[in-house]
Amino acid sequence: MSSTDHVWWRPGGRSPFSLDPTKPRLPQIGSAIWQSLVIFGGPAIGLVAIDHYPFLIADRTIYVGGLASIGLWFLASFVIWGSDDFPRGMPQHLKLVFRAGFGLCMTFLVFGLAGIANGYGTPLIRRDVAVVAKHPTRQSDPDHRTYYVAMRAWPSSRAVVELHAPRKVYDRLHVPITAIDTPQEDLQAMADSGSVRLIVGQGRLGVEWLKAIELP
Repeated sequence: MSSTDHVWWRPGGRSPFSLDPTKPRLPQIGSAIWQSLVIFGGPAIGLVAIDHYPFLIADRTIYVGGLASIGLWFLASFVIWGSDDFPRGMPQHLKLVFRAGFGLCMTFLVFGLAGIANGYGTPLIRRDVAVVAKHPTRQSDPDHRTYYVAMRAWPSSRAVVELHAPRKVYDRLHVPITAIDTPQEDLQAMADSGSVRLIVGQGRLGVEWLKAIELP
């Protein structure tokens, strides 16, 4: 038996993906299927929702909500998996990495399912909104840049949100160009300089989602 047969990821010389013969098979199979669905399905579903049914909410809400969700599922992993559920001898830092990865994948899964449930098949409306500024990302090739437009997306609020817009819309907007890291307070204090037309979905969960940005 070689030295690699004794390390934690090859207990007793077994493949790291094989079942533990000392434990019941069905729970191990069910756990492996569930973990695979979360690890691979979570990010996939999340990216589908981001691409097709993105929530029309403030950037800060996305960041705070995402970090809070990752932290919540990270803590929940201590309830779901105890120390005995990991391979014997597995380093503590790798256990923490696994738990953090679980939190990230579950966040993608939950937000993705919520986005699809909120947006799929819901009615669309159009409204013109004020634009205060714009800015591109810093890639040297203009074709590889992402173009952002800072606008007041909600009629009843002066809050400004920066949304990714098509380049043809960006180029035809005659508004100030700001730095990428312009503070939110400075954007909100700027005067209205142009307008765009938003096509938004009336989400069934009470949250609007962005379909497209056009010129009026």
